[in-house]
Amino acid sequence: MSRWDFLKQIADDNNLTQTDLAKALGWQQTRFSDLFSDKISIPAKKVYDFACFFGLDYKELKDYNDNKTDKIPSRTSEVIKPDIVHIDVLDVRACCGDGIENFTENVIGQQMMTLPALREFTSQAPENIKIIKAIGESMMPTIHTDDVVWVDISVKAPTSDGLYILCIGSDLLIRRIQINPFDNTAMIRADNSQYAPIPHNNYRNIKVIGKVIYHMRKTA
Repeated sequence: MSRWDFLKQIADDNNLTQTDLAKALGWQQTRFSDLFSDKISIPAKKVYDFACFFGLDYKELKDYNDNKTDKIPSRTSEVIKPDIVHIDVLDVRACCGDGIENFTENVIGQQMMTLPALREFTSQAPENIKIIKAIGESMMPTIHTDDVVWVDISVKAPTSDGLYILCIGSDLLIRRIQINPFDNTAMIRADNSQYAPIPHNNYRNIKVIGKVIYHMRKTA
């Protein structure tokens, strides 16, 4: 049992990953692993930042960090935190294959992260970003089944080449749209060569649900 389990628990309760902590506190991600494993303590110059971020009494945390006491630092209502944003996780899974109907925003959870971390992905407002999961093989090897996909739903028409969630009939698909700027035509492609590309005579008429701004491989 680590002396810092209480700190890890606060992070877990707020759905903050070690990546989130590293970005918010300006500390290497690997150092959080070392801290939570009780291999190191918080650097003296970081104790105040930790106290503010986690909402802990600064003096108590400092004494605990210096091994002057075994009392776990108490929480305080006077918390100075970087902006934390909430990104909706939806129950809909954008299809990379056979299609799925009824794209409804039924929120099943939220991903918390710092605003600076979000800004590495997009300048859009947090409410315009949704997280879904992909299914199927049509976008392999780029996107696999159960990969996490971040979508900017403020984008309702293709603006440039890229990955989009689009509606074809009643199906939602992740597809790559390539625009010809000379005649406004477009080619809608799957990254899997077994799926035939779909030509379109005017990219402005393609019904887009949102633009993929980030995708991440599912981990075991």
